Amino acid sequence: MLIALPAIAGAQPLVITAPAAPGGGWDQTARAMQRVIIDIEPGANVQVENVPGAAGTIGLARFIQSERGNPHALMVTGLVMVSGVITNGSPVTLSQTTPIARLTGEYEVIVVPASSRFRTLGDLVAAFKSEPGAIAWGGGSAGGTDDLLIRLLAEQIGLPASRVNYIAFSGGGAALAAVLGGQLAAAVSGYSEFAGQIAAGQLRVLAVSSPGRVNGIDAPSIRESGIALDLANWRAIVAPPGLSDAEQAALTERMTRMATSAQWQATLERSGWDDLFLAGPEFRQFLLAEQSRIEDVLRRLSTNDQPPRSTLAITMTPMTLPATTALIFTMALALVNAKSMRRQIAINSAGRRMLIAIVFALAILPAVFITIGFIAASTMLFAIVASTLRATRPTARSLIVDVTVGVVFSTILFVVFTRGLGVSLPGPAF
Repeated sequence: MLIALPAIAGAQPLVITAPAAPGGGWDQTARAMQRVIIDIEPGANVQVENVPGAAGTIGLARFIQSERGNPHALMVTGLVMVSGVITNGSPVTLSQTTPIARLTGEYEVIVVPASSRFRTLGDLVAAFKSEPGAIAWGGGSAGGTDDLLIRLLAEQIGLPASRVNYIAFSGGGAALAAVLGGQLAAAVSGYSEFAGQIAAGQLRVLAVSSPGRVNGIDAPSIRESGIALDLANWRAIVAPPGLSDAEQAALTERMTRMATSAQWQATLERSGWDDLFLAGPEFRQFLLAEQSRIEDVLRRLSTNDQPPRSTLAITMTPMTLPATTALIFTMALALVNAKSMRRQIAINSAGRRMLIAIVFALAILPAVFITIGFIAASTMLFAIVASTLRATRPTARSLIVDVTVGVVFSTILFVVFTRGLGVSLPGPAF
């Protein structure tokens, strides 16, 4: 079997899908696997294909649909995809793939340009707490490990996760360019993605998401910086669905041989990756447990983003608020003028005039609501509807009465909406 596998591999290329843009951790893992397999399996043909987007879920969907039953296809995955499937509402999940093995683990680093005014994580966090929106964080896909780390950090320092100004990139290379170009205050990713620029002095590491110090990284842990938080990003390999037991066993054996080779161990040391190799049923159980853990974290963060339950949240727009006001006015006037309204409706021509007037008022109200303000627009609506509902033709006196009552009624509603319910309306400040 050990001799046959390279021969089979050489007959048909092994295609490893990296569901991210070039330069990121998944891409680096796929290309490291490519080099090692070619090195230890003479004649092997290994190709890497990048399919970026949506925390890897675009690549996942394509992999499941296009590679079903193909024993010569693998895909790199990891913690980012577990959370990405949840946050992106992906119609496909990792449970539809064939688990092969967990390969590596890597802690996250928070970096800033060497010229940044933030010398320590404490400096960055202080600015973040003072003005959250002014600090632009960047990293991999939304919902991924990088995003998750910063939102957990925000939670630890007492900020809602929704206050994080996080800019998602499809790969580590794009995030690296953004932080070096000054578009980001700080970037987050695995150490290996920033290693070259850190060594060259272009980036400064403020903290590592490990429980303690990491050999080879000259920076404190987030915990050492006073924030009770650590997070590890793991990466793994899966095969398509629809494989036979023999095909799954052959791929697992092939990955086991790669992961235990001297070449792979050297790659781990060079890249700063921890060896977290796990295969077979144990890896499948790990995936199930990890999905449950991440769902719990994301649910908690989502709950923390919601406003307090004691706060009444009302959404009003230039279209919905005038309609709401018109409904209130019309109902009130209908009750007050019930008898007149019945007599008016009984006359066809008068009824049509009433209907046309009310429809006209409702049609123009949204257009003038912003320009003349809530009180003036609502007063106009009240006067039109009130005059229309009268059994007799309106007089100057009745118009003055209608406008006066409309102003009083509109002012009361304005105060109720703005002061009582916290709705922002165009008009004077009371």
